Amino acid sequence: MRNAIDPNSPGFLISTAARLMRAAFEREIENSQIGVTSGEARVLAHMSVNGAMRQHHLADRLGVAAMSVTAFLDKLESLGLIQRSADPNDRRAKIVTLTQAAEPILGKIHLAGSRATEAAFAGISAEDFDLFRTVCHKLCANLDERRCTEAAS
Repeated sequence: MRNAIDPNSPGFLISTAARLMRAAFEREIENSQIGVTSGEARVLAHMSVNGAMRQHHLADRLGVAAMSVTAFLDKLESLGLIQRSADPNDRRAKIVTLTQAAEPILGKIHLAGSRATEAAFAGISAEDFDLFRTVCHKLCANLDERRCTEAAS
């Protein structure tokens, strides 16, 4: 029986690259010994890019269950790196905000991410990297537009 799945298809390649990139980031975070796990580092990184947000939006952005993000946030709050407050529009929802104490940790997370990216793109020209980034942005825009269109119908 012939295999109908093409390992060179965009979805397969993106999935494999994302898995390997995440593993490289996790190793860098572990090797850095910065006091947070790779999952907690991902939470902090997403918050630094996206700003304060509701917990369930953060879970959606990370692609994890709400329960998982709650566990990460519990630990980050105990370390004083984030704070949670009631959403003024819905007191049942919590808004998560980074604290000043997160700044030095974010710097270390950035360095770990840079090392993982450097390893991933070794031997790839700056021009090819720019093209890769452009194509990824376009892919995301296409898929997000489609998701929004389908959600509206």
